[in-house]
Amino acid sequence: MLTTKKKFNPNYINKKQNIISILILIIFIILLLIFWNFQILKYNYYKNLALMNIYDTIKIKAPRGLILDKRKQILAKNRINFSLFFIRNRAENIKLSIKKISKLLNTNKKDIENRINKYKGYPGEYPILIKRNIPLKLVIFIQSQKKLFPEFDFELQPARSYPNNKIASHVIGYISEIPDKFLKKTKYQTYELGDLIGITGIENKYERYLKGIKGNKAVIKDSQGIIKETLSTTPSISGANIHLTLDFKLQSFIENLMKDRKGAVGVVDLSTGGILALISKPNFNPEELSSEISTQKWLEILNNPDKPLTNRFIQGIYSPGSVFKIVMSLAALQEKHITTSTYFNCFGEINIYNRTFHCWNYFGHGPVNIYSALEKSCNIFFYNLGKRIDIDIIAKYAKMLGLGSKTGIDLPNEKNGLVPSRKWKQKRYGVKWFPGETISVAIGHGQLNVTPVQILKLISIVALRGIVRDFHLIDYIEKNGITIYKYKKKDKRIPIDKKNFEIVIEGLYRVVNKDGTAKRAQLKDLEICGKTGTAQIISKENINYKKLVKKEQFKPHSWFASFAPRNNPKIAIVMLIENGGNAGTIAAPLASKIYKWYFKK
Repeated sequence: MLTTKKKFNPNYINKKQNIISILILIIFIILLLIFWNFQILKYNYYKNLALMNIYDTIKIKAPRGLILDKRKQILAKNRINFSLFFIRNRAENIKLSIKKISKLLNTNKKDIENRINKYKGYPGEYPILIKRNIPLKLVIFIQSQKKLFPEFDFELQPARSYPNNKIASHVIGYISEIPDKFLKKTKYQTYELGDLIGITGIENKYERYLKGIKGNKAVIKDSQGIIKETLSTTPSISGANIHLTLDFKLQSFIENLMKDRKGAVGVVDLSTGGILALISKPNFNPEELSSEISTQKWLEILNNPDKPLTNRFIQGIYSPGSVFKIVMSLAALQEKHITTSTYFNCFGEINIYNRTFHCWNYFGHGPVNIYSALEKSCNIFFYNLGKRIDIDIIAKYAKMLGLGSKTGIDLPNEKNGLVPSRKWKQKRYGVKWFPGETISVAIGHGQLNVTPVQILKLISIVALRGIVRDFHLIDYIEKNGITIYKYKKKDKRIPIDKKNFEIVIEGLYRVVNKDGTAKRAQLKDLEICGKTGTAQIISKENINYKKLVKKEQFKPHSWFASFAPRNNPKIAIVMLIENGGNAGTIAAPLASKIYKWYFKK
C-alpha cells in the first residue's frame, strides 16, 4: 500500500497563527479593561462592598416610656427579653429550618413562613425576628447546639409588660409590630419592619413620646456573620413617661364591681376634666396582644361576639333612652316652651298625630310638671315637649350639650354618635323629616345614638351649670425627671341660663333622693343627682315583646348618668350596663357603690 505526504501551506499556517494571536490579544485587552474597572474605576465601590461584609451597624432598640396613674402606680413598663432571629443566608434549607424551630417554639409552621416571606426584598444577612420572649431554657439549649442552629441568633431587647393583667386595658391599649401599610407613609419613616408601635389606647395616642430613639453598635463580623468585635456603641434613649389622671384604685374597684357584665363606666373629676376611671367590659390582656400571637388566636379574639377589643366607652353606639330627657328639659325651658308651672296630664298613653304613644307606667302619673316628670321619668310629659319643639331646635341643644360629635378625649378612634335633624335625613335618605319622628326622639329613641363618653359629657355640663370642661387622660409627660408637657384646663360656657340648669338639677335630685326612678342609689349624707335611662332593644309594640324581653340579648340597656354632691360637685359618673334591664334596679345601685367608695375614701 502506497502512502502520500500532504503538503502544508505555509500561508495557511501563518493565517491561523495570526487569528489566534488576535483572539488572545482581544481577550487580554478585555481582561485588562475588567481589571481596570475593578481596580481603578470602581475601586471605592468594591472596597465598600467588601467592608460591608466585615463591618456592620446593628440597631439598638429603645425602651418605651412608662405609663403611670395619678399616684405613680405603673400601668405599663419594660422588661428584658430574648428575641429569636433568623438569618436566611446561613440556612442550607429554609423549609427544614422552619420545621426545626417550629417544633421547639410550639408554633405553627405557616405563621413562621409568613413572617419570613415578609422580608423577601431584604438582604440575605438581614436578621428576621421570629419570636420575642423566648424562655431562658430554650435560649441555652439552642446556643449550646449552635452547629445545629447556625441560622438562628438571639438578641436581648426591651419588651412591654403590663403588670396589672386586664385592668385599664382599654385606657392603656397595646403595642404590636408596625403594619406594612404604615411603612409607606412619611409619618412613619423612622420605623422599620419588625419595629413595635402603639396600636390602641394611650400606647397609640402618645406614641411619639413613648417610643424613644434607637441606638446603634458598630461591629466586625466574620464570613458567617458572627460578631467578632464591637468597635463603638451609641446607646438608645428611652421614651418619655406618661402620667395619667386615672386613679388605679378606683379603676380596680369598678372593674371588680362590673365583674362579668358587659358595658361601660366613666368617672370624671369635675374640677379638672381628668378621667379618674374608664371601664369597658369585656376587656383584654394587653400583654397577650403585645407579643407574637398566632393567626388562630388573633381570629378568635377578633371574632368574639362580645367584642373585647371595642372600647365601649368611646366606640359603643347606643340609644340614650330617658337620659335624653335632660336635653329636652333644658331646650324646653331655654326656648320658653314651659315653666315650672307647666303641667301635662299623664293617663298612661296619649294620641299624637293619629298614633298612640305609651308611658312606661301603664296607670299613668297624673298631672306632672318638669320636676315630677324628671323624677318619675314620665314619657307623656316629654311626648308633649316633642310636639312643641322642632327637631332642629332639639338637635341644636343636643349638640350644645355634647352629643352627636366626638368629645375630643385623648384616645384614638372615638365615634361621633348621631343627632338627627331635617338636613341629616334629607342628605341620608333623600326625604323630609316628619313631625311624628320627633316624638320618639323626645324620649331618647328614634334615630338618636350616643356613646357613653358623650353622656358623661352631658351630665358634667349640667353639674357645672353650663361650663364645658374638656375631658382628658393625660396629666403630664416627664423625661429624665423634667416635665416636658403639662395639661392645661380648657373651659367654655354654653348659652343656657343658669336658672334653667338649677331647675333641671332639682328634678335630678328628686330622681335619687325622693321617690324617683333611681331611689335605690340614695346615700345618707351625700346628695346624688342623676337620671336613669332604659333603652329598649326591641319595641314594646312587637307582638312577641313579653316573650322576647325575657331573653338576655333582648333585655334593654341600663343607663345611669349622675354627679355628686349637688352643690360644688366633685365627680360625675356614667354607667351603662348592656342588656341590664331596669336602670333603677341595676345601673343606679352600682353607681351608688362607686360614690360610697369614693367619698368614704
